[in-house]
Amino acid sequence: MRLMAVLLMLLGGCMGTFAPKLSSWRAMARPAKPSAEAEAYAHYLTASLYERQGKYDAALEELRQASDLFPDSTTLLTHLIEAYVRTEDFDNALHICKRAVSEDPGNAGLWLTLGRLYYEFERFDEAVNAFNEAIKLNPESAMGYEELLTVKERTNDLVSALQVYEKLIELNPRTAVPHFYLGLNLARMGDAAGAKAALGRALELNPRFARARYLLAVVSLDLNENEEAAKNLLLYLSQVPRDVNAQERLAAALARLGRYPEAVRIMADIVRRGPAEPRLYLACMYLMLQAGRYEDAEAKIPPSGAPIFSDLMTALARRGAGKPYRGLVEGLDKIAGDIDGECQAYLNELLYFFGEESTGAYFLDALGTLRDEVPDSRTLDIILARTLMAMERPEEAEPILLAALKIAENDFWVHYYLATVYEDLARVADAEKHLQTCLTLEPDNAEVMNFLGYLYAEQDMKLDEAEALLKRALEVEPDNGFYLDSLGWIHYRQGRAESAIELIRKAIIAMDTDDAVLRDHLGDAYLLNGEEEKAVEQWRRALRLDPGLEDVQEKISQHTQ
Repeated sequence: MRLMAVLLMLLGGCMGTFAPKLSSWRAMARPAKPSAEAEAYAHYLTASLYERQGKYDAALEELRQASDLFPDSTTLLTHLIEAYVRTEDFDNALHICKRAVSEDPGNAGLWLTLGRLYYEFERFDEAVNAFNEAIKLNPESAMGYEELLTVKERTNDLVSALQVYEKLIELNPRTAVPHFYLGLNLARMGDAAGAKAALGRALELNPRFARARYLLAVVSLDLNENEEAAKNLLLYLSQVPRDVNAQERLAAALARLGRYPEAVRIMADIVRRGPAEPRLYLACMYLMLQAGRYEDAEAKIPPSGAPIFSDLMTALARRGAGKPYRGLVEGLDKIAGDIDGECQAYLNELLYFFGEESTGAYFLDALGTLRDEVPDSRTLDIILARTLMAMERPEEAEPILLAALKIAENDFWVHYYLATVYEDLARVADAEKHLQTCLTLEPDNAEVMNFLGYLYAEQDMKLDEAEALLKRALEVEPDNGFYLDSLGWIHYRQGRAESAIELIRKAIIAMDTDDAVLRDHLGDAYLLNGEEEKAVEQWRRALRLDPGLEDVQEKISQHTQ
């Protein structure tokens, strides 16, 4: 329905153009035999009446007849497109619109409509071309750029979107909104410094722009500029006082600054108001542990969910308070919980919000102590290893996981994490061995199929087996961007350039945001297909998304000399 609203708006400017042009036709009509033009006008008037009555199918039929009688009228074609859009017949709307554009190529509104119709059919390249034609015809109008942005956002082409935002800012230099969206786009790309500059400009133009204030605080947290983050979050909360996400981030900024009593007060208030997610209870427990409020921490155990981390954090609270806790630690391996899911949802969140360095150091020390006291705990080993992996210390995680393997030799996650560690350490054979074990334990696990298939593709080995694995994975999750890219990369290794390009482009669209590795892959696939210019264009996008890709810079230099 959004498409219909947009197209009707674009076509709305043409609504009054037909009748005035035909007002003289009445005089041309002859009682004996009306002219084709007069008949067309009669059908047009009848269609207008039907539209006012909400009889859109009948109006469409009248407009069809009018257009057949007067086929050279762009205005009639425009109304016919509108009628097809109203009835959601986009196939015929596109057919008629292409005809109208060919007859009136200087009409920017028709190009905009054509672009929106191409977009509806996910013919994104053609949509971009149509919007660019509209922009050429009317470069001072923001509408063409805004429509172009729709495509860029939908296809995750965030680098190209930057140029569009910059043009919108050029057209509206004193308006805060385009600066905000530029900042949002840069934040999605991981360019925190660029995002900060754009959002700062948005706030210069409109100091009351709450969303810009909040996003600037989030970006400041990513840059570890915690004083700045806290200041902007306080200003934001003065405008939007009940925003829990902002309160949580304010507690995070204060904790990073060592202001634990203030952070505890905020997080405890969030939990007290409820209903709160388990991660918020655990965050509150963590902050209370840091503040030395061990009795209070034990009282903040989540009422449900997070069984593993609830018992772990409770054990740490009791230990700090000098109360018995060993039984809780010894019972961790008996909990039928999702260890991987809890590490993702709770451990990673604590590390992200409260600072990887300080929070990671706390857990390494605390878990290490517990592990010395209860040496044969598979759960403690996994959480300790996951902490080291999150801190990018895989060589230290390996012996911890090997110890866990002695306790639980058929544990899926121990094998999976060992494969991850060995991939990071470039020990391909070891990674392959543990992934094969994972598939033995869970033969239909699509994530493992993707992991192993991509590992083979990266090493240019066992490509037929890799392809079979990825096809099975895509049967489980056909729209998974990572799986589509992996299969595309396998096809690239097999020399199948065109299918590689198609799959990797689909993968980019399916991702949550633009991805430097996928852009690099797409560039390589274009080069294999003999399209050097497109290859360089994609490599430049990859480098803009991740300036640290040295091999990509080398490829650009090699192919632009």
